[in-house]
Amino acid sequence: MASARAVAMFYLVVFVTFSFFPNHTWASRSRAAIEKDAVMEHCKFNIKKGVHWPFEPSHACCQVVTRSVNLLAICNAFTTADLAQINLPRWAAVTHSCGNALHEGDNCAGYIVHF
Repeated sequence: MASARAVAMFYLVVFVTFSFFPNHTWASRSRAAIEKDAVMEHCKFNIKKGVHWPFEPSHACCQVVTRSVNLLAICNAFTTADLAQINLPRWAAVTHSCGNALHEGDNCAGYIVHF
């Protein structure tokens, strides 16, 4: 009887513990949104529309790009307002220049990457 109660208590503790962890999809979107905001801040002079494009991305921009686990998630996190401000081919070129490139054929917010 005591062992059945202990097993039930164990499963209850496990259930409660895991119910507090965010699911993987939510955590991934949150990380992508954070990384996207960092891209918009640190890479803005490299990817902004209508501005002369500096060939070499800044060190801060490349740090954001190289630390990113999933560049396509960042692409999917770009909002309509972001897309109105940035040039996606430049974003793809920046990822390539920083050494953590989007792959040829990737669909980045509607832009198909070509290298």
